[in-house]
Amino acid sequence: MKRFVLVYNPVSGHAALRRRLDTLIEAFLRRGCMLIPYRTSVADTQMGHFIREAAPTGVLAAGGDGTLKEVVNVLLKERLDLPIAIIGSGTSNDFVSHLKVNEDLEEYFDHIVAGRTIRCDVGRLGDEYFVNVASAGMLTSVAHEVNARLKHAMGKAAYYLRGLGELPRFRTMQLHIEADGKTYETAAYFFVIVNSTIAGGLKNAAPLAKLDDGRLDLLAVRQCGLPEFMALAASVISGKTDPQDKNLLYIQASSFTISADEPAESDLDGERGPMLPLHIETVPNAIQIFV
Repeated sequence: MKRFVLVYNPVSGHAALRRRLDTLIEAFLRRGCMLIPYRTSVADTQMGHFIREAAPTGVLAAGGDGTLKEVVNVLLKERLDLPIAIIGSGTSNDFVSHLKVNEDLEEYFDHIVAGRTIRCDVGRLGDEYFVNVASAGMLTSVAHEVNARLKHAMGKAAYYLRGLGELPRFRTMQLHIEADGKTYETAAYFFVIVNSTIAGGLKNAAPLAKLDDGRLDLLAVRQCGLPEFMALAASVISGKTDPQDKNLLYIQASSFTISADEPAESDLDGERGPMLPLHIETVPNAIQIFV
C-alpha cells in the first residue's frame, strides 16, 4: 500500500482543511493508499523526523504558499527527495494556481497515486528556500501590515484595498541590482522575484517565467507619475504585463544581489524575510512536484 504524508496548516484558509480531512483520507483509501496526517505548528521542529519515519511515497502540502515553502525547506534541508503534491487552502495559492492542478481534485489524486511528477526550480536566500516569490518595497510593507482578521475575511482583496489606501504615500528606494554579472541602478517602488507566472494572485504577472529554466524573473516598478503607475498596474492586473514597459525593469537571471539606499524588509512566499541586501540564487530542478 502506498503511503502519503499530509502536511496541513490547521489555521490556513479559515481552517477549511480541518473540515476536509476525512474527505481527503477517504479519497486516498478509495485508491488503495494510506494518508498520514501531520499538523503543522509554530516553530515546528518535528516534521522532518516524522516524514523520514513514515517513509512515504510522497508528501501532500495542504495550505497556502507559506505551508508549501515550509514543506520544501524541510525536505531539502533533510535531503529527502520526495515528490510534493499541493492542496491549496490558504489566502495565497499562487504556485498551485500556476500549475492548475487543483481544478479537478479527483483527477489530481489519480495523478498523485500514479506518480506523475515534474522537476521544478526553487530560489535560495541564505539557508532558506522559497518556491514562488521574494519581494521588497512598498507592497511588501503593506502585506505585512494587513490585519489578520481582515486577511481572513477578504483574502487577497485585503492586500489590494490596503495598497490602494497607501498609494498617496508610495515612495521609491534606490536599488542596486547585480544579475548574472550585469549591474542595474534604478529608483523603484518595489520589486518581486518570481518563479512562476503568477504573483500576488495576478495571472501572467511574469509572462516569461518558467519553472524549469534555471532562472528567476525580477520585476521592479520604476519611479513614475501616478497616471503611468496606474496604467502599468492595469496592464499587470489584466494579465498583459509587457516586459518592455519603460516603467518596468524585467530581468531573468540565475542569481541576484540586491541592495537599497534605505532599510527594507523582504518577503518570502508571503512570510517575513530578512532585511536587504539580499543574495538570491536559483536551485535548478531542486524539487519534484506531482502534476
